[in-house]
Amino acid sequence: MERHATSAELKARAKGQLLGKYGTIIPAILIVEIIMFAITSVITLPLDTRTMPGLIVSFIIECLLQLFAGIFIAGQTYLYLNISCGGNIRVSDVFYGFTHHPDKAILIQLYQLLLMLASFVPLFLLLALWMVIDSLYMLIPITIAFCFGLVASVIISLMYSQCYFVMLDFPDFSAIQCLRFSRKIMKGSKARRFYLDVSFIPLYLLGFLTCCIGLLFVIPYMNTTYSNFYLELMSKRNGGNVQ
Repeated sequence: MERHATSAELKARAKGQLLGKYGTIIPAILIVEIIMFAITSVITLPLDTRTMPGLIVSFIIECLLQLFAGIFIAGQTYLYLNISCGGNIRVSDVFYGFTHHPDKAILIQLYQLLLMLASFVPLFLLLALWMVIDSLYMLIPITIAFCFGLVASVIISLMYSQCYFVMLDFPDFSAIQCLRFSRKIMKGSKARRFYLDVSFIPLYLLGFLTCCIGLLFVIPYMNTTYSNFYLELMSKRNGGNVQ
């Protein structure tokens, strides 16, 4: 049976690859966060989220911002993939997605967002019905629908977790092809990726306890580990040769 690298081994690789690179990575993270925070604040600040129309408009704007964030995700993926491959990195790498198929990055984000929303459709319908019926008995199906949506969204995120890596590795692929290829290479590896995700939760909590300063080190560590996870997937697929 073919042996896969353990989470500890992937993390150890990431630690070694990050040595001496935090001086570039931390400013890159801060730039993206500041830009996204500024855009979100300017657009949503005038909205009154205490009203239903305000909530709806806020939700729509948040969805649109998530699509825009796809361009930055592509740039950040490019940055961490370079780290994992031993390449040189620059702060400007986070803007890579703006000059290399930004439309594809947005489409990938759009398809994933639509799939996530679709998994919660039963919940939305039951909530609408609850507003009409107004019965406590509705809490049971609502809870079941919420759990279903949560589990489905986790599975979807795992299936398509490699989309941006695939987009960078195969620039000729369309957004749909990137999604399909991610789903294909994640067959049999979703549980390993989920375990990897969960293993970072304690570090994330510690990062928040340090007023989020610790996250400046946790986020690169996590994303570089994810890059190594992708490279290992491709290595196994290519018979040991990383593309």
